[in-house]
Amino acid sequence: MSRPNVTASRAACLCITLIFTSMTYATEGGGTSYPLGVNTVGAGKMPPPGFTEFFYLSDYRAGRILDGDGDRKAGIHDFDLNIQALSIRVDYVYQDVSFLGAKLASRVALPLVKGDISFNVDTPAGRMRRSNHQEGIGDLTVVPFVLGWSSPRYHQLFGLDVFVPVGSYDKDRLFNPGRNTWAYGPWYSFTAYPLENLEVSAKLIYMINGENKDTDYRSGHEFNADYNIGYNVTREWQFGLNGYLYKQVSDDEKDGHTYLDGNRGQVAAIGPALKYQTPEFGFVMKWQHETHVENRASGDRIWLQAVYRF
Repeated sequence: MSRPNVTASRAACLCITLIFTSMTYATEGGGTSYPLGVNTVGAGKMPPPGFTEFFYLSDYRAGRILDGDGDRKAGIHDFDLNIQALSIRVDYVYQDVSFLGAKLASRVALPLVKGDISFNVDTPAGRMRRSNHQEGIGDLTVVPFVLGWSSPRYHQLFGLDVFVPVGSYDKDRLFNPGRNTWAYGPWYSFTAYPLENLEVSAKLIYMINGENKDTDYRSGHEFNADYNIGYNVTREWQFGLNGYLYKQVSDDEKDGHTYLDGNRGQVAAIGPALKYQTPEFGFVMKWQHETHVENRASGDRIWLQAVYRF
């Protein structure tokens, strides 16, 4: 009499595994090494010479997980994802050093990440609940060089983000603070002032992902554009719209072969932003609502950002 129960239990476990594996939506685990939406306000401006410290607090909440057609993922119910991160970034702009007429800088950034995921999944044995909570250090971002050119109405930066897999990771978890892969992202950013009090900023990055050696999974290449359009109502205060446009441009691979139909994800986000800036200190509050989502979780992101110059 126990044999059918054991078989059903094994089948249920297998079904959970297969369904969760199919949830490696839009890159493995549904995430990306680059924090979408972080570089919006003043994205193309180089800090002054010396050290500048940036603080980022983000909260992302999603109540839906969508497939390649933008519909709710089949077999997944009551999906809930919450990711919070506290990151510190330090920039150093070299004094009296230039290259091709540009100022030269380097950056490092490290996040502390806390995540909760839960959902109900349909199995042959009935609907079952899966959940996981993890917190720890995320992956380190090293920017060996940033080149910056500046004029009164146009500022631009060019750099390379290197994502170093030092974060907490276990392939059997539903959520991981780290991604267990090296990734590289050449990028270009600018801040323009077409009118005296109107700012238009963006950071464009192309992500190249390495292979996760623990899962033999390689996420596809990704393109993302963070953006901000803001108007300064006073010298210190700015109100505007910000967000990001994300598109996966090549297929995910598993064991060297295209995974499912390529598992490519996309998302667009938009929301209000508020900035306060003085020469020594500044902060930004922004909300980003996701839409046009495919093969990803769909939710909302809130940022609190601050900058302090030594």
